Amino acid sequence: MGSNMEGNWDMLQQAAAEKPIVTKGTGTYKRTFPLDHITGKVLIRGAASDNEVLLEQSSGKYTGIKLMRGLWEEPTGHSSGTFFPVAAPAGVGVLWGSAGHCLMPASVQQKWRCGYGTDVLPSSLSTRPVPRAIVDLGWLTAGRNISELAEHIPSQPSQRIGEAEVLPDFGFMVTKAPEGGPMQLFIPSARKLVDGDAVCVLGFAHRLTAEWAKRFLRTEADYEQAADEAELLGHQLPSPADWRLDENIALRRALDLEDDVCYPSRLVVSPGLVAGASQRIIEHTCSTFPGMSGGPGVDVQTPWQLMFVHTRADADFRRNNYGYSVHHPLFVNAYEREVLPRLLATSSDLLSKEMMRCLHGYLDAHKDQLADQGVLHQVEKRC
Repeated sequence: MGSNMEGNWDMLQQAAAEKPIVTKGTGTYKRTFPLDHITGKVLIRGAASDNEVLLEQSSGKYTGIKLMRGLWEEPTGHSSGTFFPVAAPAGVGVLWGSAGHCLMPASVQQKWRCGYGTDVLPSSLSTRPVPRAIVDLGWLTAGRNISELAEHIPSQPSQRIGEAEVLPDFGFMVTKAPEGGPMQLFIPSARKLVDGDAVCVLGFAHRLTAEWAKRFLRTEADYEQAADEAELLGHQLPSPADWRLDENIALRRALDLEDDVCYPSRLVVSPGLVAGASQRIIEHTCSTFPGMSGGPGVDVQTPWQLMFVHTRADADFRRNNYGYSVHHPLFVNAYEREVLPRLLATSSDLLSKEMMRCLHGYLDAHKDQLADQGVLHQVEKRC
């Protein structure tokens, strides 16, 4: 198993006998890259693809991101999700964005603590449960027809993303500001992603468990082999959706991924491409692992520009992953009402002119949806 920081995925062909080839669309699990715990720069050397070259060239632009948070369970060290700062009004605290399912009551009980920084170590974990308030987004869906909220896969419009998942999977919480210096805020971009665009997902992953590996490290070839064996033995094989990989094989594959492709308890950058895009959903090929739900999907070269919120992986033989676009009508509504007032109360030290111009462009692109178009003028004065 490779253990150097940049990983050995570019040596996959030579080491094929030692590394699992995990199907994901037409490719494999891609490398993820940790951020240096001191400088915050992306630790990438020997870029093996055009996307990784872009990331390598932009490594220094990620330094301000090192204060992102993850929620961690004690004493197991499991993460319930990734959180990224979207506003920091003076004297109030920090407003964090994430996936909605990371903000369910079970994930914010007293047993959970907030960690921040590029390493989730005792020194970067709060010494006690961090007081936090979940922003209530119930008003978003009040009075709406639930069937109108169903989300569909861009590359397969006839299929929904999860049978029961019909509500937007994004949300916000407020906590005290973490120590460690100024943080990088994330600003939504007016740019609309298209197939083939280079993007990254940022997030914290926890240790890969056997249950996760049995489900997510399956390949179509594994299922075909199991089907052949079952036929010889006269056994009934479960459907592909219900079939799981042998636990021993799954664990070996999971161990091969750790500290080479996946870096548990580290803040990582996972590069990939857009595989499908709609106004609501972004389908992407960035490799993601447990704990990375809620991580921001960003432009590779401008990592503070928010494009989507990563929410889930496709367990059907690991095709693509999904996130909610910042152009989702309900995201626009939530951003105007819950984020924008706090952002406009944030110190200019955290908001460059470039960031304010980006924000103005985003709001202008959605001005027909804004409840108060006067906010455009407020933002323009700070550009």
